[in-house]
Amino acid sequence: MSTVPSPCRKFRDLIATGETILVPGAHDPLMGKILQRMGFKAVAVAGWMTAAHLVTPEPLLTMTEQVEVARRVANALDIPVRADACTGYGDPIHVMRTVQEFERAGIAGIHIEDQVFPKRASYHRGLEHVVALDEFLRRLEYALKARRDKDFMIFARTDAGNAVNGSWKEAAKRARAVKALGVDGLVPMARNKESIEQFRQEYPDNDFLLSGSTYFNGLHPTELRKYGFQLINYPLATIVTSVAGVIKMWRGVQETGIAAMDPGVARETREEIEAAMGLPGFWEIEKETVEAMHKDYTGLTNAGYEGYDQKKA
Repeated sequence: MSTVPSPCRKFRDLIATGETILVPGAHDPLMGKILQRMGFKAVAVAGWMTAAHLVTPEPLLTMTEQVEVARRVANALDIPVRADACTGYGDPIHVMRTVQEFERAGIAGIHIEDQVFPKRASYHRGLEHVVALDEFLRRLEYALKARRDKDFMIFARTDAGNAVNGSWKEAAKRARAVKALGVDGLVPMARNKESIEQFRQEYPDNDFLLSGSTYFNGLHPTELRKYGFQLINYPLATIVTSVAGVIKMWRGVQETGIAAMDPGVARETREEIEAAMGLPGFWEIEKETVEAMHKDYTGLTNAGYEGYDQKKA
């Protein structure tokens, strides 16, 4: 029997250390692999990020599309992957299938939110609508019933603080209700220092695992930890900065005709990508096997490698 802990167990054990955990977003396996190589201990597959990656507005994103992106990231990594499960994608039976599909995909945990389903595109411009508390609790109740691995973590996310006719008092009420129900943690959608303070005034308790996001708001993880947040998420940063880099580089090409990048940085980045892909290991295997067996091709092959190596140098 394998002694390697499951992704779910790894995630729970990581949280049990009590350390502040930075969780960057990874919209594809390459980004996930690079973040793992950088030393991050967990990554997240956020809904908006997946939607952008697939060029599909998040309200139109299906459960199977989100699961498949998360599966590809998780299968490439040795660290836990947490995923956005949106509203659970429907009524209780749909929520139950959602949980089971994410479990089968090797995901360590998900969060389920209290926004209306189908989700509205206006959410992305701040016009948020949430369901009644009873409906939210019903989603989470059946999510908890559906999990097969009790280590699989289920977080509740509430948007009630920002919602139309919502309040941080309502968000705190929902926090207490979902904790009593037995979910593993809470994601209060507080996007800046002011809203975090409002939520914590209404919910001063320190007996619940809290997960918060930075949203480029300048809040340092140590500051967020003072407010009680152990999981610090960067759900959009990876894809936004990636696209920003692409736009900057290709605007330069449009203006000057030159792809301007420091040659050393370009070389190091390519080497990091190749290492993330596992190419150095494959080169060693080929050197020991097919190249050693077919020496008549070795001259041509090595000449090609030597030329490439010289260019890199």
